[in-house]
Amino acid sequence: ASSEFVRASIKPAVALTLNDDGILEEVTRGSEYSSEDGEAEASPQDLIGEFDLITCINMIHISPWEATVGLMKVASTYLTENGALYCYGPYKVEGTAVQSNMNFDVSLKARDPSWGVRNVEDIIELARMNGLSLDRTVEMPANNLSLIFRKNLG
Repeated sequence: ASSEFVRASIKPAVALTLNDDGILEEVTRGSEYSSEDGEAEASPQDLIGEFDLITCINMIHISPWEATVGLMKVASTYLTENGALYCYGPYKVEGTAVQSNMNFDVSLKARDPSWGVRNVEDIIELARMNGLSLDRTVEMPANNLSLIFRKNLG
């Protein structure tokens, strides 16, 4: 069997920090992106449409809904055409989940009422409103899901 490799230009990660209201607050770039004066900070406008992939791991359930709204806006703005938003974590489907995730939902809401295990359908609709389409859902260990969205997919 032969393997075919695709050459790609892989750049170091860029950290996008959202505030509690889901607004892009800070952009920190890796050393490859540093300016002449050595600063690794960047203006958010410098990066519009520059990302092939944005990952969000275990954030949606442990932050206010506004952070997810901000995530979708950021993904819509900063992803390239057909770029991917990868979201991992526990989710409900049609308002329900395995008992351990339902218990986790109760414990999250006890810590902060704005937190909670979110409904997949709500996330898919929010993504759709921001020009992102669900490409696939992948079942993961520990009753988690990976939701993979694409910008302007078909």
